[in-house]
Amino acid sequence: MSAIMVTVGKLHPDGAEALELYAAGVIPLLKQAGVKILGRYQGVETLVGDDMFDLVAVMEFPNFEAMRQFLTSEDYVAMIPYRNRAFKYIRTFACNTL
Repeated sequence: MSAIMVTVGKLHPDGAEALELYAAGVIPLLKQAGVKILGRYQGVETLVGDDMFDLVAVMEFPNFEAMRQFLTSEDYVAMIPYRNRAFKYIRTFACNTL
C-alpha cells in the first residue's frame, strides 16, 4: 500500500539559494525512490491558526518503509545542511487515508 508524506515549511528570509540546492539534490532522489510528487504549493494566507507556511509538498511513496529508507539514506542525509539553511522551520508527516 502506498504512503503519503506531507511537508510544510517556513523559509529563511535568506534561504533561497539553499532551497535551490536542496531541491536540485532531493528531487532526483525522490524520482529514483519511485516517489510521485502529488503537489508542491506556496502558502498564500493563513485562514485558521497562527502559522503561515511558505511551502507545502505532498508526495506518494511506494510504502512507509520506502519513506523511512529515503529519509535515512546517505544521499538524503547529505542534503540536510541545505534543508536546514533553507527553512526557518519544517515539519514532515507520514499520513494514512481516513
